[in-house]
Amino acid sequence: MMKVANFDAAEYLDNEEVIAEYLNAALEDDNPNVFLTAVRDVAKARGMTELAKNAGLFE
Repeated sequence: MMKVANFDAAEYLDNEEVIAEYLNAALEDDNPNVFLTAVRDVAKARGMTELAKNAGLFE
């Protein structure tokens, strides 16, 4: 059986330009849940970034 890893968009939202493009693309979708999911992903990504900063992984 082949294992497939889960995709987590938050792992790729690593700068303001990428985040802006991601949110704008989500806004273009007719389904409002797509935008809400994108906002959740951005919040998660920012939390990861803050955690990495606090751990001294980068400034």
